[in-house]
Amino acid sequence: MTAEKNPALLRIENLSKVYGGLSASANINLTLRADETHALIGPNGAGKTTLIAQITGETRPDTGRILLKGRDITSLPVHRRARLGLARSFQITSLMDEMRVFDNALLAVMAHAGSPWRFWKEARRESALVDAARRMLALTGLEDAQDAPAGALPHGRRRQLELALTLAGEPELLLLDEPMAGLGPGESRAMVELLKRLKPRHTMLLVEHDMDAVFALADRVSVLVAGRLIATGTPEAIRADERVRAAYLGEEEARSC
Repeated sequence: MTAEKNPALLRIENLSKVYGGLSASANINLTLRADETHALIGPNGAGKTTLIAQITGETRPDTGRILLKGRDITSLPVHRRARLGLARSFQITSLMDEMRVFDNALLAVMAHAGSPWRFWKEARRESALVDAARRMLALTGLEDAQDAPAGALPHGRRRQLELALTLAGEPELLLLDEPMAGLGPGESRAMVELLKRLKPRHTMLLVEHDMDAVFALADRVSVLVAGRLIATGTPEAIRADERVRAAYLGEEEARSC
């Protein structure tokens, strides 16, 4: 696929963030093409979460800028970026455990639609909101669990529900912060298959330690070490890169032995 047919959706230019003399992001330049799944990997403390927080607007960079679809969003707050098509999932799942799976989805749809909470009962009769909630659950394989309390779901399905809530605003760009965290082997395989189904619908920036998942999903991979981007390329090129193996992949492979 050529660059002309697959233009930049997100562009990060010379982004830097320093905390007390420590560079969490050091002059980072990164481009996400429309419709690609781009993985961001690196050892603990590499600055991955800081970079994601800067993209979402939770953290302001010291220098540099962030462009979404060519628009400079560096100074925009989180909610404005969300309305432009950017959504983030988190490592730790946060759900309304006492509520039904369907009601969690409906609340997320209402929040993105700007519906007032005082119209909660009426929202259950609003066909557009109800249909959107059901669509999210069907897309993430949870239609059979919509009447169950969210707190009763096993961990893997809770992660699926969190992803469903992230999709409520129908974002163009999904920032996925370790979606495999805490999952067993079978649950991880199910999550990989779910993300594969979402690939044609969303551009994704995937932060993940599970290398099997990364190489199964990513079109390109970027490697962050000590706040610096040391390599970007296809999964095959990254796997063969000696700098990456020395800085990160060798460490991960040693852990798996």
